[in-house]
Amino acid sequence: MSENSPELCRLLQQLFTDTFAKEKVRFIAEEGGTGKAFSALPFDHLVFTGSSTTGKAVMANAAKNLVPVTLELGGKSPAIIADDYDIKKALERILGGKTYNSGQTCVAPDYLYVPEDLLPEVINKAKKIIAKRFVDTNHQDYTSIIDSQSFKRLVTTLEDAKAKGADIYNLIPNSSPDLHSRKFPLHLVTGVDDTMQVMQREIFGPILPIIGYQSIEQVISLINKGDRPLALYLFSNSKDLQQKVIQQTRSGGVTINDVMLHVAQDDLPFGGSGHSGIGHYHGKEGFERLSKMRPVMYQASLSSMKLLYSPYSSLGKRMINFIINRKFGKYD
Repeated sequence: MSENSPELCRLLQQLFTDTFAKEKVRFIAEEGGTGKAFSALPFDHLVFTGSSTTGKAVMANAAKNLVPVTLELGGKSPAIIADDYDIKKALERILGGKTYNSGQTCVAPDYLYVPEDLLPEVINKAKKIIAKRFVDTNHQDYTSIIDSQSFKRLVTTLEDAKAKGADIYNLIPNSSPDLHSRKFPLHLVTGVDDTMQVMQREIFGPILPIIGYQSIEQVISLINKGDRPLALYLFSNSKDLQQKVIQQTRSGGVTINDVMLHVAQDDLPFGGSGHSGIGHYHGKEGFERLSKMRPVMYQASLSSMKLLYSPYSSLGKRMINFIINRKFGKYD
């Protein structure tokens, strides 16, 4: 368990101790170096959730013992609003996902593509939607950033974008980032480019870059230039466009006309692709992922296998030819 969640860690540690026998389930807190040592042990399988950087280290350690791994990592999950979809409905769902736990979920929409000519309308409607939900960040349903280090990283991310020419919109103007409470109001960022920190790593917080596009082909190309995201979100009523985006991009999962909900389906496999993860869990796929399919064959008491042992008799040769012809076609 991460050292960034000490209170939850203590609670879970107590619950696990009270509920499970020690030889069945163990809960171990990270105390600096624990995870590294843990991942180097010869387990049957390792499951890790966290950053791509740590995931690589876990995989490297596990490889020393040839331990298979399932890695649920992160990434910059894009959302796309097509020109045929209702902007207000799309924004209500995207902003709902972005403010859920203040954007601190692995499948939160990380950045948004909108038709270029609709960019001003998107910003105005986003302001109105958030104004109805949060007067300020003191609202009991508005989540704090997990720790001061993450809070400062978000502040630096905004400062970097502004210094490099981006436009910043605070959607909760009655509040500003407050280190004491670690409440960070939702911000939109436009005019972004790849030199900015906001587009270089997973944001994991209430900052949403918005990028205008001229064609869906342009969007697909831009997405495919980056690492494969954990999730992708498309808002469109066109079945053809839905299939085009699904077939021409790669991501861990996809939700059409909403965000994050593919993760909640217990009969859909959940996992990443490339830098966003390896393997799946949930449902049948999760059971298979964490199982070793072990084939077992029982030979009958009576067997003709001895005809296939060398030295080969004429009957054995005819039998081999018969098997080959049946399986692969006649061979001269």
